[in-house]
Amino acid sequence: MISVKITNNKAFMKSLLATELFDKFYVEEVAIDTFNSFYIDGHVHKDFYNDEETDSSAPISDFSRWADLRPICLDLIKGKRTPLKFKFVFHLDEDKTAEIIEKACAGLSAGDIKLAVNIRFSNGELVITTGTAFNIFTLDKSIEKAWDSYFPSFLESNDIILQYL
Repeated sequence: MISVKITNNKAFMKSLLATELFDKFYVEEVAIDTFNSFYIDGHVHKDFYNDEETDSSAPISDFSRWADLRPICLDLIKGKRTPLKFKFVFHLDEDKTAEIIEKACAGLSAGDIKLAVNIRFSNGELVITTGTAFNIFTLDKSIEKAWDSYFPSFLESNDIILQYL
């Protein structure tokens, strides 16, 4: 687990809310405090969908994608006033997780782990923390190290300036 402080908040927020950069990430939760507190649980209610939608070739995921929730969050945040605070909890999709596992030679499947990102804004500071959640027991830390290396390089390659905490 690592924590980084974003030094160009405006550029990061533009990337987060106005581009497709994070669209493939799954959303576990969102909390935004502006004139009210808004909370989004990213778990999908599969019983909302009819039989035709659930029988399609693409199965319905357990979590919503950021691409689907981004416009809602943009509407809550945009304006002249900065939010009091917010928190986004994302995790990587299965394909990218499998790719990172393979590069790390970790010997896990994408279903064994969630590679997570916590994005928090409070008191004018934007801090991102990486995390891993295993569905199995392992003493191998290679995937955690690979994730902690991958995510900052992902940010930097997209012109997001950060400072390690």
